Amino acid sequence: MERALEVLVRARESIKPAYPTPEHLRNFKLSLMDQITFPAYVSTIFLYKADGNVKADQISQCLKSSLSKTLTKFYPLAGRVKDDFSIECNDEGAEYVEALANGLLFEYLQKPDQNLLRDFHPFNYAESPVASNGGPMMRIQATFFKCGGLAITVCTCHKLIDGVSLGIFVNSWTTTARAGNKEVVPRFVASTIFPASESFVPLPLHISPVQANRFVFDTKKIDELKAKVASPTVPRPSRVEALTALIWKCARAASRSNLGFSRPSLSAHAINVRAVAEPPLPDNSVGNSVAYLMAQASEKEIETLQDLVCSLRKAKAEFRRNGLKTLLENKCIFDIPESIKDKFEKDEIDFYTFSSIVNFPYYEVADFGWGKPVHLTFPNYLVSNLIMLMDTNDGKGIEVLVTLSPEDMAFFERDQELLAFATTNPSVLVYTNTSKL
Repeated sequence: MERALEVLVRARESIKPAYPTPEHLRNFKLSLMDQITFPAYVSTIFLYKADGNVKADQISQCLKSSLSKTLTKFYPLAGRVKDDFSIECNDEGAEYVEALANGLLFEYLQKPDQNLLRDFHPFNYAESPVASNGGPMMRIQATFFKCGGLAITVCTCHKLIDGVSLGIFVNSWTTTARAGNKEVVPRFVASTIFPASESFVPLPLHISPVQANRFVFDTKKIDELKAKVASPTVPRPSRVEALTALIWKCARAASRSNLGFSRPSLSAHAINVRAVAEPPLPDNSVGNSVAYLMAQASEKEIETLQDLVCSLRKAKAEFRRNGLKTLLENKCIFDIPESIKDKFEKDEIDFYTFSSIVNFPYYEVADFGWGKPVHLTFPNYLVSNLIMLMDTNDGKGIEVLVTLSPEDMAFFERDQELLAFATTNPSVLVYTNTSKL
């Protein structure tokens, strides 16, 4: 494990909304999707090159003043979770930490390793990401490198914020910081479409030792992989489908090598349901609006990439027919097939969770006025079998962040089928202008 960069905290404060939240908005109702989601912080780290025209003190002041204005619109993020049904919008504010890193941004970008960034969080995220009732909904740390580079860590409570919601918030925050003309205004309407319930089934959160690694696929290799996984059933697989099938297959092979036998497998795939809800939610709807489709693979040892892509397509078709309806009826986010439910409950299957933000413009929306991030990452120190797909910063390739048990990762990162298409944790500098790093 790489040694974490040393970080010195300079200041810690609470940033409150610029204007008080009106009395009639002080009791914010959670939706069923919010209730189901585990109350953990999700960390996103945006890394920026130095801008010689802007001093650190100016940057920090800009971040704090624009955050205060943004929280007026995103008032639940300045409140505290009260119970399973509501957030008390009491304007206690978001936690804001300013820190200095004893290192250079260049050192991280040469070999991005989330362990280097363990102390880039405003609390001990690597030990416990769980958010307790009464704690801040949002916790932010701005860490300045010796070179003038900057890391902005945004930790949001998953009880309200999904990936799309985070993008809406960051877009609003950066637009305010730049004094942009186009105001980004959130809509809090999810609870009207997905009303809360007394009988919801919370999403389990299993914490265990993990090993994370990053794999990058360039355009040429992705095209080769798509050609390989194509079949008469799915003649034109998407980039995400092709990569998902490859990662799933290699993760299962790693599990088989570690255990000495093959197990059946389920893969859960996060999907944004804003557009398919009835009625549809607006694009700027903030709140958890994610469901999971379930793709299944048998325990047979030879499961081809084409088989897995077909399983993904089948799962998508089944979800389109009745997936959201089933979720709302069962009040449970995972619809486990009956044929495998007993093994699932006994932890006798290989279960993986996939999330993709490919084509979501995180790099574009995260410009505070000193340029787009050169890199962004989603650290995960405790949840195993979690796979995140995202664009590279030039928009041409795809990065896959894979978190497995240390035992499985030892086999996974040596898998020759994977390495025929992926480059293991390459330097970000390959596709980045290296000036001011």
